[in-house]
Amino acid sequence: MVKGWVLKLKDKVWLIPAIYSLLAAGLAGGVAAVDIHWSSQLESFLPPILLTSVPLAQTILVGLSASLLTMTTFTFSTIMVVLTTYSSQYSPRTVKNFITDQLTLRVLGVFMGGFIYPTLSLILMRESQPDEPVIAAAVGVVLATICLVYFAVFIHQVATSIQVSSLIEQLSNDADRVIDYYLNLQKKDKVSLFHEAEWKVPDSSYQVQAGKYGYIQFVNYDALLALAKKHKLFIRVNMPIGSFVHRMSPLLTVYVDSDRIPEVKEIDLCGCFMVGRERDIDQDPIFAFQKMVEVALRAISPGINDPNTANDCIRHLGRLLGNISHLPTRDWVCIDSEKVPYIRFSLQSYEEILHGTFYQLRHYGKEDVSVIIAMLDALQFAAEGSPLTHRKTIVQMRDYVLETIDMNALPVLDQQLLQHKKEGTV
Repeated sequence: MVKGWVLKLKDKVWLIPAIYSLLAAGLAGGVAAVDIHWSSQLESFLPPILLTSVPLAQTILVGLSASLLTMTTFTFSTIMVVLTTYSSQYSPRTVKNFITDQLTLRVLGVFMGGFIYPTLSLILMRESQPDEPVIAAAVGVVLATICLVYFAVFIHQVATSIQVSSLIEQLSNDADRVIDYYLNLQKKDKVSLFHEAEWKVPDSSYQVQAGKYGYIQFVNYDALLALAKKHKLFIRVNMPIGSFVHRMSPLLTVYVDSDRIPEVKEIDLCGCFMVGRERDIDQDPIFAFQKMVEVALRAISPGINDPNTANDCIRHLGRLLGNISHLPTRDWVCIDSEKVPYIRFSLQSYEEILHGTFYQLRHYGKEDVSVIIAMLDALQFAAEGSPLTHRKTIVQMRDYVLETIDMNALPVLDQQLLQHKKEGTV
């Protein structure tokens, strides 16, 4: 429950700017307290250049407030331009990659804090002692300098992020991270592979409905295992991560003695699941693949017509398909310290992952020989990085990609190139 709440909170765009704004407000209050109560002592241990009179400090803070508000507005406008580019040129699903980037949010937070500090300092500044030295202006100048540094970094970030190669690399890294999550998960003591002989469950069972609609974004297996062990329940998760569910979807099948069913139905098992209106990449490798496929599809669309970008995406997908092939094909189980399996769940099979990756690319890219070659290259990369047990599946996918292509309608050189690529795949 706590993990799900933390995941929801970390994706909130307002969180980091709000923290920076509160820090700026606290700084303004602290500096005002120093200026009011210890202004006469400041001259003894601070250099004169850091001290100003109240009228001069007000003049400086007014200028800083106006200029930093302008920079904040410019930063926000730049962010909106980048978001529009991501949505129209790449994929609507990739917008989150930029807007939730930590550097982007920190820059926005620094500028908001930079505006809040001089504004609050002006409100808190007292004019009853205009000749007393204050440090509010010096602190404001330091904050303005920090804002300028962040502004330069932000411009570099925008110039880098708007390049499609950077986006592809970021999406690939996201996919690698979630694949590594499952590779590391199977090494934990609480997770094992499913064995039919060990799954000894009662004959009676009941189904738990999702109770809400949306995509399964996150499953807290630790909390679910704790509930299952506490109440002696054996639970099968019917929907893999990333599935769309509605209120009546059979999310779980709970195996328990028939006389205990009315009692255990009161347990909130759905609280271990986070369901939202859009998919999340933290536990969903298929969504990571889908975003890269969407970038490739948008690139080969007639409105954009950038097959080289599509080919780059597809070849990165081949490498990732090789990595994900090392995940077990059997179901997984969550076990306790005594090796008793309480939770059974599964991921999509490798065949389903391959089909989900290529079926749209195959349809929309069949008219472009370079895209077809990129798909064959990707399958070869997948074969080189996968266990031998998946080679047959990859060969079937190669034939699936090529079966809709009318070879006789292609120029002779293209026919020869495709034939050579086909023979060299797997």
